[in-house]
Amino acid sequence: MAELARQDLSTLTDSAKRLLADLDSVMKQEMWSKVPATKTRHALTVLVSWLGADAPLLETDIRALVDNRPLKFSGRRVTQFLETRGLLTPDAEFRRDAHQKRLEAGLAALPKTIAQELSVWIKVVRGEGKWEHTGRTYRSIVRYWHVLDPILKGWLADGIESLREITRDDAERAIATRKGTPARSIHIVLRNVFGALRQEGMIFRDPTRGLVFAGINKTPPSVPSDRLAGVLSHAQNDFQRFVMVLVCVHALSGTDIRRLLLTDLDLSRERLIIRRPGKRHIIYLEELTYRCASAWLRERHRRWAVTTNPHLLINRWTAVDTTHSPIGTTFTAIFRPTGLTMPTLRQDRIRDEAFEVDDPLHLMRLFGISSHTAMRYINAAHPERTAKLPR
Repeated sequence: MAELARQDLSTLTDSAKRLLADLDSVMKQEMWSKVPATKTRHALTVLVSWLGADAPLLETDIRALVDNRPLKFSGRRVTQFLETRGLLTPDAEFRRDAHQKRLEAGLAALPKTIAQELSVWIKVVRGEGKWEHTGRTYRSIVRYWHVLDPILKGWLADGIESLREITRDDAERAIATRKGTPARSIHIVLRNVFGALRQEGMIFRDPTRGLVFAGINKTPPSVPSDRLAGVLSHAQNDFQRFVMVLVCVHALSGTDIRRLLLTDLDLSRERLIIRRPGKRHIIYLEELTYRCASAWLRERHRRWAVTTNPHLLINRWTAVDTTHSPIGTTFTAIFRPTGLTMPTLRQDRIRDEAFEVDDPLHLMRLFGISSHTAMRYINAAHPERTAKLPR
């Protein structure tokens, strides 16, 4: 395919012409922007010119063409277009979960015994162990792996050949290498790993059993009011402005925002439903959020009037994605010009409310947070409530 892209194109067959006309109709109907439309049509023209349009095309051929000239061709949209018309032979290996591949690569770099033990752990977390339960995604397991990986490297450097050799002291020393949230993450991951191995009979004793993490008493950082006042001025479009309001006013997380569906927003009743595992939280829209939400809906309809993606927030890629995926991790770039991070702004919003209203139930209702989290903010804002009287 690399050589074909550089040669003169062959005469198109009637079926190829019909397929290209069909693509033109889709691009016009879905109002594709000029650059992706040009790259997609060019890629499909090269493919059907040399391979024809009478039989399904191999996804490997499409990838070979795009990998050769990534700035000239668009493979993702071509693949989706052909798949919806039954003209694609998928590449099973390429379509495997990227996070699963990452885990397999990490296991391959470990000694055989530890790799086998961690393979069992992954199987359990996926819900495939002795006790059936709803499994976690490979993406979630990769997050655990990021925490576990430096701990494993330290143990390997100490000559550990199996997780059966890990003692309670080893686990405590691993947790002690960090403070605050990172230490709590290590505690959670180690309990998860050894609990799964004990369940499957891979180890005789769980070194983390009964191991209690003292908790985090650090006060969330406060953002100076002059910096906070100018956050919205950095928004360059309706999309960014809406995201900033959801974070700075309603303290939503990135996961909350990505999961929002179009049906979750009800402007007539002035509310937005936040769906979280096992519960839902309702936000009642004040004037600023209502205006930003209305502006984003108008922009969404103007640019992608016929998109079938059910998510409230979409972009030019997910709008035409046949898998209806949510938007990726694009929020960091939105907040970068402000000089503040998304978690910092979210924490500051909850902290500010805690200063104004000395009531954990109010925080729980307003932000949909747990009682434990609400008390942390109340204690940080009003330390006199938990201060010990002198004897």
